[in-house]
Amino acid sequence: MPQTDTPTDTVPAATLRTWQKRAHQQLAEFLDRAERADLPPLRWTISVNGNLIGEADGLNYPTPAEQREVIRRWTSLLDMKVDTEHTTDGREELYAGWKHPTNGTHGCFRATISVHREGA
Repeated sequence: MPQTDTPTDTVPAATLRTWQKRAHQQLAEFLDRAERADLPPLRWTISVNGNLIGEADGLNYPTPAEQREVIRRWTSLLDMKVDTEHTTDGREELYAGWKHPTNGTHGCFRATISVHREGA
């Protein structure tokens, strides 16, 4: 069964744990590559269905420019395009989704930027 975005209540717990283990292995691979490339750390989350999310959050990167640069550097390492959306409530959402070509692990790199902090 491939990893999916289906509701987790339809997926056996053993399968979910397998997906989470794969995401954990993928995280280790990303961290090894990041160390070699001297990338800044991200806040990492592994969801119940095994999605791996790396976030440049506003606590660790307090300015919008820092958040953008962290996401740019991570996505450059993996040759990814960043999508940017400006919301009506004053946020800028950066998102770059990925899926591993062989092990099925997937996730994203992201940042939520409060535009009112732009002058910071």
